[in-house]
Amino acid sequence: MADEGTLREAIASRDKQVTSLLSTPPAAVKAALTDPPYTSESDETRKMSAKVVVKALVAVPEKEIGSVIAGLSGTEQDLLMKYIYRALEGSESSQQLLKWHAVLTEKAGMGCIMRALSESQRV
Repeated sequence: MADEGTLREAIASRDKQVTSLLSTPPAAVKAALTDPPYTSESDETRKMSAKVVVKALVAVPEKEIGSVIAGLSGTEQDLLMKYIYRALEGSESSQQLLKWHAVLTEKAGMGCIMRALSESQRV
């Protein structure tokens, strides 16, 4: 069992880091994807982490989405797809998230979707 307090502190710290990087969207997205709460058993903790990622994604101008995705490793792309699906469960930013989904699928392929849906580690 994960220590939820420690995980939430780490997410709050990552949130501050992402906020400070919003003027550099690629760096903000990379920072948002670090240290996902795989060990968390709390849906609330996982939602907190997803909100940090969404904050970074919505700061990226639409024309830069492709270049931001191209700068991510395959593992980061798979993680991003997991966060996109998590965020689509209850986000007001669904239109922007669907744009990210389309570009990510185009760049990373259908395998990215399959890995995001089938992998046992959840965000």
